[in-house]
Amino acid sequence: MRRFLPMILGLAFALCAPWLLFAQKTDVPVAEVFGGYSWYHAGGTLNGADVPDFSKGWGTQFTYNLNQWAGLVVDASGHYNNIGHAQGVAFGPQFRLRGKRFTPFGEVLVGFQDFAPKQLPSQNTAAYSVGGGLDVRVSRRFSVRPFQLDYVNTYYTANLPTGQTNNFNGVRLQGGVVFNLGLPAAEQSAVSASCLATPAAVESGEHVKIEVTAKGFPPKRILSYKYLKTGGRVSGNTMTVDTTGLEPGNYKASAEVSDNGKGKHQQRASCEVVFSVNAKHPPTLSTPVLSLSADPSSLKSGDVSKITASASSADNRPLSYNCTTTGGRLNGKGSSYTLETAGLPDSTITVDCTVSDDRNLSASASTSVKVYVPAAVTPTQPVKFGTVKFNRDAKRPTRVDNEAKGELDRYADALAASPDAKGVVVGYETAAEAKKNQVAPSVAALRAVNSKDYLAKDKGVDAARIEPRISSSEEQKAELWIVPAGARFAAEGTTVVDESKVKAVPRAALKAKRAKKIRKTAPKNN
Repeated sequence: MRRFLPMILGLAFALCAPWLLFAQKTDVPVAEVFGGYSWYHAGGTLNGADVPDFSKGWGTQFTYNLNQWAGLVVDASGHYNNIGHAQGVAFGPQFRLRGKRFTPFGEVLVGFQDFAPKQLPSQNTAAYSVGGGLDVRVSRRFSVRPFQLDYVNTYYTANLPTGQTNNFNGVRLQGGVVFNLGLPAAEQSAVSASCLATPAAVESGEHVKIEVTAKGFPPKRILSYKYLKTGGRVSGNTMTVDTTGLEPGNYKASAEVSDNGKGKHQQRASCEVVFSVNAKHPPTLSTPVLSLSADPSSLKSGDVSKITASASSADNRPLSYNCTTTGGRLNGKGSSYTLETAGLPDSTITVDCTVSDDRNLSASASTSVKVYVPAAVTPTQPVKFGTVKFNRDAKRPTRVDNEAKGELDRYADALAASPDAKGVVVGYETAAEAKKNQVAPSVAALRAVNSKDYLAKDKGVDAARIEPRISSSEEQKAELWIVPAGARFAAEGTTVVDESKVKAVPRAALKAKRAKKIRKTAPKNN
């Protein structure tokens, strides 16, 4: 190793020389001083035994920076244990890759080491080391070195006959703090401010928001804002200007930003913005005569008409709509609505709309929709009203849940509206359910009977008007049919439920013991 180290040092200085031609980076300190703990593993023998590690020690370095990449280092360290001490001094080049926070480095050093074991003579020998480490920046003047690892080559022959060698191939591990000396004065970055008026054009009496954006100020500085145009409400970097009483025209607002630096270190920036005040204009409907349209304007009871309001503001102000109707149900918002006419008799419905801007200026319009009731036609065939689903409760696949109640409520209303009609509820079960439930009553029968029980007990429908039937399907459902007076229900594929053998199961949630008992008698239907 000693044979090749001069070559290594020569190569290191050759690589360092071109870097010296570059100007030193302004934020690089002139010098850096390191101090901290040092641990040393000598890596050699003494009287035939390995030299024990030196766990007590100190290390220090002084680095003079040639530029941002390279510097010259003077290194000193001392290590101690119960057999003696090892102290050394070395110097050489150090190379750094500087980042904003992390700076890894490498070094090649040459010097001497004083190795002094107890009961044996001490010896000063040449020492060579190659290694590197990492510095972590805490502030401009202070860094932490979590580790530095160096290979150290030296020897000790004071206790050996002439001509014999005892090379030490050791490792040194250090950690501590780094102080940066001779830092250049921190350059003040160029600062600026920009002002924005929102909106840029208003009418007298409205408010303008002035917002200031500051750039280039040091991140840890506290900024304060001063507005040179008075009469507004100030909050941090924003100001609200009240334009009440201002005549139409252009107006200027200015702001100044300053940080909390002391004396010459304080920085300032200013900006200004122009906003305009315009005359008021009320919103006008784009078609004053036909501001509202109904499509269709004549329809039969139960159909839906689309109501469209068309409005505009000459000043492009935001508009809000408010529409009402004298009959039916009006749904929607903004400029688009639907008029539902279900249940209305022959009549003419009037829809009124008012459009307003953000200055409370408004305009109104109306339109009419004619509703007629066609001549009644008595149905002669059964009509399928709807379907009740039973696929939402796996543990109680026959229970009438809240969604099923909604459909049955509509069904009850339809039966009430046709007192001469008859109701048929067809309960279905899947092939898998039929195979699983071999004990009567079937899932299909319970779905039909439970639906009938809800209609009779909760909705007051005469039980004699409802006929439960069963069939099979790939869906867990019950179909609801209305059979007009004189019509006959087509019974293909369905069977009437024997209600003397199938009893309805209450809708209420069952307690654990009762549920268990019912599952034994009606296999897992509730």
